[in-house]
Amino acid sequence: MKYILNSTGYDLRYPNFVKAENCTLYDSEGNKYLDLESGVWCTSIGHCHPQITKIITEQSNKMIHTGYCYLNPIIDSTAAKILEITGIESGKCVFLNSGSEAVEYSIKIIKSFSEKPYFLTMKNCYLSAYGISGERSNNDWIHFDWMNDDDIENLDFTQIAAFVFEPGSSLGLVNFPPASLVHKIVNKIRECGGYVITNEITTGVGRTGKWFGHQYYGFIPDIVAIGKGLGNGYPISCVAISKSVIERVDFSTFHHAQSHQNDPLGASVAGEVISVIDKNNLLQRAVKVGENIQNRINAIKEKYGIIKEVRGRGLMIAIEFENNDKYSFADTINEILLQKNIILVKRPGYEVFRIDPALTIEHEQIEYFLGTFERIISGIEQ
Repeated sequence: MKYILNSTGYDLRYPNFVKAENCTLYDSEGNKYLDLESGVWCTSIGHCHPQITKIITEQSNKMIHTGYCYLNPIIDSTAAKILEITGIESGKCVFLNSGSEAVEYSIKIIKSFSEKPYFLTMKNCYLSAYGISGERSNNDWIHFDWMNDDDIENLDFTQIAAFVFEPGSSLGLVNFPPASLVHKIVNKIRECGGYVITNEITTGVGRTGKWFGHQYYGFIPDIVAIGKGLGNGYPISCVAISKSVIERVDFSTFHHAQSHQNDPLGASVAGEVISVIDKNNLLQRAVKVGENIQNRINAIKEKYGIIKEVRGRGLMIAIEFENNDKYSFADTINEILLQKNIILVKRPGYEVFRIDPALTIEHEQIEYFLGTFERIISGIEQ
């Protein structure tokens, strides 16, 4: 790519993909590739889903963009769907463009009225690419290290404005904080007048087999930040905000205005994604398919001994390999998979793979990956 600057931190391996369909990518020479990372975890119901391309065409012929002083009714109808699946009754939504913006908006709206100086989050999580939530400065944040048995009794909850909870991605390593710990933190926060924000950018929209990752923990947040899979590749995010938060905000002074806020095209896409998942029972399918993948990989683990652990919920799965002094199992296996046209996420600096296929991945594609994966491991083990 002569004119494209790559600053993602990831190697650009394939510059010539020209077509995509569900979990299959095609390059300009007609070669096929299996996409097990859903782009950047965004194509929740597969690349170029026909109902999404249809709704984009239909809405594009009606109205794409709105201004600050006028809106389109589809924005409100999609917001109602989102409030229903989050469980936030009597709340409101704002539609934005990226997950980072959704998380940052969530922080800013709490900061606009709370006199408490800190936000609490887990140490090993990713919140945003920029802003207060991206910088994660010690001036604004308390980073709780739950994996090394930090004691919540040492935290002064009277000084915490909100707990920002990422329910499972953990810097892409797929670790799930125990429910008992999360319940204690949520209860302490609320007892002291603080709020709970869930960062569902990666874990939302069916990825874990529920609409949202926090639903495994049995509480309703005050704010839910949603992105990635909500647009199935289209750049749309959303912040769902409870009535209790909205009532405390002075909207004469709190403003967040950008050019593509509450656009009808993005809202129409998000509404259709929710409908497709609901009508096709894709939450239940994600649980079933994810359990099958984990069981099969655990069988490979027991057979060959190269795999240390398999973790996952629904179709968010991590494979962690044993450390090896001679070379990296993860790097080696990933390179061979790429040569065989199978794309998944190798976490930089870790012996970990992420598998995050679309909820619509076909059975034959799963079998092809698992068979290829075992043959590679068998060869390395020998």
